[in-house]
Amino acid sequence: MAQSEKLTPALKKAQEHGIDLTLLYERLSWTPTERIEKHLQMLEFANELRKAGEKHRGRSQALSDIRKSQKKS
Repeated sequence: MAQSEKLTPALKKAQEHGIDLTLLYERLSWTPTERIEKHLQMLEFANELRKAGEKHRGRSQALSDIRKSQKKS
């Protein structure tokens, strides 16, 4: 029996709309420990992005302040 024959109507519809079911099946195969590890990795990545954004916005704000002070001069 092919995998497409095992699909529920909802999964068939999702697949027809371009949903990659291989990702779903892959993640369902993870153990709870693997899921937690992946979650922690993504959380760490999200925190790194947040810090980079804060650093960038700080630089942007500093440049903006410099430009404003130059215009006043």
